[in-house]
Amino acid sequence: MLGGNRLWRHFDFLKLWAGQTVSVVGSEVTVLALPTIAILQLHATPVQVGILAAMQQVAFPVLALFAGVFVDRMRRRPLMIAADSIRAIAVLSIPLVAAVGALTLLQLYAVALILGLGTVIFDIAYLAYVPSLVSRNDLLEANTKLEISFSGSRLAGPSLGGVLIQLIGAAQAMVADAFSFVLSVISIIWIRQPEPSAQHPTAPRAGVFAEIREGLRLVLHDPILRALLIMLTIGGIGFHLQDPALFLFAYRNVHLSPGLFGLVLGAGGGGSIVGALVVGAVVRRFGIGNSLALTNVLLGAAFLAWPLALLGSPVAILATLMFFAGIVDSIYNVSQVSLRQAVTPDRLQGRMTATMRTVFWGVRPLANVAGGFVAAGFGAPATIVIGSLIGMTAAFVVVAGPLGRVRQHGDVGVEARDTPQSSV
Repeated sequence: MLGGNRLWRHFDFLKLWAGQTVSVVGSEVTVLALPTIAILQLHATPVQVGILAAMQQVAFPVLALFAGVFVDRMRRRPLMIAADSIRAIAVLSIPLVAAVGALTLLQLYAVALILGLGTVIFDIAYLAYVPSLVSRNDLLEANTKLEISFSGSRLAGPSLGGVLIQLIGAAQAMVADAFSFVLSVISIIWIRQPEPSAQHPTAPRAGVFAEIREGLRLVLHDPILRALLIMLTIGGIGFHLQDPALFLFAYRNVHLSPGLFGLVLGAGGGGSIVGALVVGAVVRRFGIGNSLALTNVLLGAAFLAWPLALLGSPVAILATLMFFAGIVDSIYNVSQVSLRQAVTPDRLQGRMTATMRTVFWGVRPLANVAGGFVAAGFGAPATIVIGSLIGMTAAFVVVAGPLGRVRQHGDVGVEARDTPQSSV
């Protein structure tokens, strides 16, 4: 099924949804504030900005596979609570140290690293938890609602962050993120539905590395998951090559203030809301595979046009492009997340996510650092163009492989396969 309204009566899902909405608003403040501190207050070089972006991602290639095993072995809610608690403390350290004038780039690196660690634990546990909280027939509705919520947060978060940075400074603005993590913890504690006992078997386990291999085997042998992994990895290389360049371009090439850049980023959140609302209609019209290919190309085109802002009216041009990028990115995310959750057995959800993210998030820190070097050598506009062209090539993986033959998004709602041998 393409979705519905049954989850409005699922109060435990609503608690999770509300808590994550607030959390993403706060996190978007940090997304803007952290590089703003580095660029405008600590005068970081392009390479240093790239390293800062990479520090938030480096935990995935190092720890994600192990985290996936433990997520499938343990209760997922306590892991989510612990991860958000760690992130709250790390974020709060920045305004506290800044208040006494001792903030350094090294501390930004350390906080970014801890945030990345918490994100590894939380995201793998969270994505594995949702299919156990709602039925598989409700997965698309759940992911659509979460995407709408996250999209609204991406609309409000950067705008709020920009205003807070203008009023009280980038470091102090991060108090909002620390507070949002605390509210997320409260919302997860409030959930009453027990996790399925199948997640806690009493039979002897095969060992950590054997379980890691099981997750790897699932992803690499399943034609749908393998194609998604390749697609996401190519996109990750291209689009995250751009990460440091986008901030450098906004602040140093077109000279936006943090407040105006927050509005530009917030426009992407507005587009994401639209995308989440129309994802069902788009998939019905084009099919899942064609939708994934089309959104890859259109997302690349949106960023490819960023240098047009050098010609004038940068806020209007960049906000329009980000709004359009938000639409297609939201369609892309809801489709690929729902698809990979639906084809994975419950007992392997954590390891599937960990395996996928070890690879396609694992390339992000390398892409971020490379983007810093490319921006230092060729400039931010050229780096954005190069990253866009690389990211767009992921569409070829879709049209040339099994994803191109996946037509009906209703297939996402079927029971997960116990063996990864047939395609959806």
